[in-house]
Amino acid sequence: MKPNAADRKNLIAAVEKFTELHERHELDLSTRRYRDLLPSSTPSAGYQYAFEVDLDKCTGCKACVTACHNENGLDEDETWRSVGLIEGGTSEEPVMQHVTAACHHCAEPACMIGCPTNAYVKDTATGIVKHLEDQCFGCQYCILKCPYDVPKYNKKRGIVHKCDMCMSRLNAGQAPACVRACPNDAIRITLVKVQDVKKKPEDFVNVPDAPSSDYTYPTTQYKTKRKWPDNMASIDYMQLKPEHSHWPLVVMLVLTQLSVGTILAELMLKELAPFSVATALSATHWWVALAMGMLAMGVSILHLGRPLYAFRAVLGLRTSWLSREILAFGVFALAAILRTPDYLLFIIGLAGVICSVMVYRDTKRPFWDNHMTTAKFLMTMVILGLSMSLVGSLGYLAVKEPSVITLFWESTGRFFCGIVLCFNLVKMILEAAVLGFLRSDDSHVFKKTAILMTMQLKKVTLWRYVLGLIGGIALPLFSALIDFRAPNAISWIIVSVSLSFILLLVAELLERYLFFRAVVSLQTVGRRLSPATSLKI
Repeated sequence: MKPNAADRKNLIAAVEKFTELHERHELDLSTRRYRDLLPSSTPSAGYQYAFEVDLDKCTGCKACVTACHNENGLDEDETWRSVGLIEGGTSEEPVMQHVTAACHHCAEPACMIGCPTNAYVKDTATGIVKHLEDQCFGCQYCILKCPYDVPKYNKKRGIVHKCDMCMSRLNAGQAPACVRACPNDAIRITLVKVQDVKKKPEDFVNVPDAPSSDYTYPTTQYKTKRKWPDNMASIDYMQLKPEHSHWPLVVMLVLTQLSVGTILAELMLKELAPFSVATALSATHWWVALAMGMLAMGVSILHLGRPLYAFRAVLGLRTSWLSREILAFGVFALAAILRTPDYLLFIIGLAGVICSVMVYRDTKRPFWDNHMTTAKFLMTMVILGLSMSLVGSLGYLAVKEPSVITLFWESTGRFFCGIVLCFNLVKMILEAAVLGFLRSDDSHVFKKTAILMTMQLKKVTLWRYVLGLIGGIALPLFSALIDFRAPNAISWIIVSVSLSFILLLVAELLERYLFFRAVVSLQTVGRRLSPATSLKI
């Protein structure tokens, strides 16, 4: 969309004004010019510093972006301040508005609350949200938690960092770099009352398509005298791009749920199978659970930018679900090593799975903050746990206790096949529910996820369902229907359940891959999504 006459006039005026002052050597680079852009005093009790942006003065020149980049010595591909563009109106009367944004130094920062290492602090005197680089171990959870895409991950250093409002400048009575650089004085620092931010969150970051302000209570205020048309939206609102895959987390989630599910299978086996069979298989389930749990924890460390500091992961236990998840699975592994009774071991593991659910629901991203995430994680636990139990049990009995293998299959094996089949069928139907939003006429957030799954991620989605159908429905059904009296029946059953487990494991890994890649961030969701929206079938 081309800028209208008013936008072109503002842009030209800003450039001409700056050029004229520069040629006459009248640019005042001293701090006197910026006194009106800073508060007259430091924050008193109950107040904090905040950005204020006059959108009527912002021309999108990006001088603020350049100044921030230079001031903080950022890498070439890094930015802490950005300039976006929203547009609307009609072809006859188009409206375009540039919006400059950086960290909003929220009253209740999601990055700080979710950080497992306490690498964020909210300065009590100024309200500025600071990131402690020495404390960070690069888990990037704050990136998932922040609705404004503020924290940036630096691969070279293995840590996250972000805007600190040029705190050292403010402490010296100087304006932040972005404030100094703006030729139109569109950015300034003000004082806001924290209670006002919480009472009227809609007055802050109040621009079209911005995430709802009642999640983190951002403090940036945008001012304008213009009345925007109702169809104002970000120019990239419908530009869809898959999110990061986070493969170490994909593997960790699937394997931890498999591990806990194996203990569940052991408990079910004790209730269903004769005592002699259950006793013979007890060690098998324990070894599988321990091995999968330890492997999952080892893989998860690969996600860290600074893995040597993994021991800091539980420092945020008071507020961070990620710290709680790590602690729960750590205790689960220790309990397994100490041969804790199965029912207690399962309770600890189940607590870890629930913490995993909350890690992602707590980000408030609609595709994750939904009852479907709870159902997916718990059903993965059951499906893979029972499937793994079938493989391990049949394999062990075929080698060590062939005399009781028929007893196991008749009492427990067929029942496990039925459970795997039913849970997998239900899970696949629930996952497919999001595809129903493809028929939606509006730009619903779940429609975006559905489009990603059927376009950019089409092959992954297809393979997930093909493998799920074969491994989780066809093969369990085939195994359950095999006549145990037929020649080589045991061999056919072992081959069938083993292939079923392999295909199911790959299918669940692909489902969790889609879980990460097809999610839509809150920054992209905007205020078009009602907080009450949920995924239902």
